[in-house]
Amino acid sequence: MSKIYIIEDDPMLVEIYEKKLTDAGFEVKVTASGTTVKDEMIDWKPDLVLLDVVLPDMDGFEIMEVIKKEPNIKDIPVFVFSNLSSKEDMDRATSLGAAGFLTKSSFTPSQLADEIKKILGHAVPASTPLSAPNSQETVPHQISAEPNGHKVLIIEDEDIFIEMFGAKLKQEGFEVVAAKNGKWGLKEAEKGGFDCVLLDMMMPAMNGFEAIQELRANENTKNIPIIILSNSALDSEVQKAMELGANAYHIKTQITPGEVAEEVKELIKK
Repeated sequence: MSKIYIIEDDPMLVEIYEKKLTDAGFEVKVTASGTTVKDEMIDWKPDLVLLDVVLPDMDGFEIMEVIKKEPNIKDIPVFVFSNLSSKEDMDRATSLGAAGFLTKSSFTPSQLADEIKKILGHAVPASTPLSAPNSQETVPHQISAEPNGHKVLIIEDEDIFIEMFGAKLKQEGFEVVAAKNGKWGLKEAEKGGFDCVLLDMMMPAMNGFEAIQELRANENTKNIPIIILSNSALDSEVQKAMELGANAYHIKTQITPGEVAEEVKELIKK
């Protein structure tokens, strides 16, 4: 069983990726602290490392230097796994010995697991950056398109998904407003001006089904396209959401932010 070492301090991301990689057949170990990395890697000897850049005690570049100076672990492939994806960051990571640079928002957990399988199953030159599944996903978060005049409301209680989907939409020129529960989301929607709603199903104060009903019953919001982004794949829930008036239903971890942005564009055109 191949061993994957994740150096990441976001507990939500850790939970998502640790579960997906474990389900995919990998043995996974996680740390949130750069100071423990060298000793843990020497002791555990992972087959591949996913390294975040922004960490509480050491940044990813400092950790990379520590790894590459230690003879016992310097040849283990390290992939920088971050939403900081400027050319400067990529060049620095490569110069320090990174095997590749992954933008978090460019991969669903399933796609990440598949890419790691490919890497460990084939010889990959150490200097070869890993390509995202869709080239349009590699646009750095720091670069945003000109405002396109459209506004999207994200009703979601998990910060990681607000960040992932919101950042991509902003890149594409959308104005983005986030609400962390259904009641707050409805108040925002009633203010008007939204061209699309991204809606979670499981939230405090009001669930997604109730939110759809309220949106469709309100004269000001009844025609706004609604895209469901859920953790549940139950056919009964998908069917119920669509019957209540949702335009699309997706599992959060199985769709990329870029795919969501494209669907938003298509729904707005209709």
